[in-house]
Amino acid sequence: MRRTVVAMAFCALAGSAIAQQPAEPAQPAYDPAPFLASMVTMRTVAVTCDRFVANSPTARTQSIVDFFKALNQELPDLTDGTTQKSLDRFVRSQAAVLCRDKLEAAYRGYQAQAQVYLASKPDDWPAPPEVANGPWCSSENCLEF
Repeated sequence: MRRTVVAMAFCALAGSAIAQQPAEPAQPAYDPAPFLASMVTMRTVAVTCDRFVANSPTARTQSIVDFFKALNQELPDLTDGTTQKSLDRFVRSQAAVLCRDKLEAAYRGYQAQAQVYLASKPDDWPAPPEVANGPWCSSENCLEF
């Protein structure tokens, strides 16, 4: 499912650039697949972890859904079923720590790919969506959960 969403979005982005490319490009065309995959990952972690941490990761990543809509692609609310089953078994604070760590890792990955995208994308491609990071817990060990 993730590959299909990324592939469709890639086609939507690439389609606008193909018409403007010269017959023989001076350098290889930018591949937005890692950037698109980082958005899908960020959104998946946000939806999976929304009920386990504070500050609504799903709401904070809504701009990713809007980005895909601008490309005429629907980004379903993907959840990581394996992680969610584990989270349901954990003590609530343990689930919150795991989610906080997964959200922060996904955010760092997204931010890194967004920088590459900004530096490499054709001018007519949309800017990367703004995504606000945590704090997801108010204490180091998320003991408030």
